[in-house]
Amino acid sequence: AREAMIDTLHEPYRLSLVPGDFFRDALPSCDLYLLMDILHDWPDAECESILKAVRKAAPSGAKLLVIELVVPDDPGPAWAKTLDIHMLTLLGGRQRRTSEYVALFERTGFKLGRQLVSPAGTSILEALPA
Repeated sequence: AREAMIDTLHEPYRLSLVPGDFFRDALPSCDLYLLMDILHDWPDAECESILKAVRKAAPSGAKLLVIELVVPDDPGPAWAKTLDIHMLTLLGGRQRRTSEYVALFERTGFKLGRQLVSPAGTSILEALPA
């Protein structure tokens, strides 16, 4: 039943769900790639592997949206800073500042387009092929 629902949903929206392992499998060519709460699970080396796999598959006009809780630059308490400690101790990952995402993007063939902050504090980082 779930598969039938997905099939009826993706037709008008050109959405395809493709299972795979972004560390081993070739990614499909897409107009848009979405990574939500993925990169914070991983240290920089693995993030670079994920982003390089996306960049290798992404055509020149594609966009990458990274949705993550970004660590603010200002001093003081913030949920993103607390979550950073949790990610480090539980998974070896981390929350990052915007400047750290910019550096990751630059090392993997992307550039930051825009950053939108939702009312909940989560950021949408638009990355474009460099």
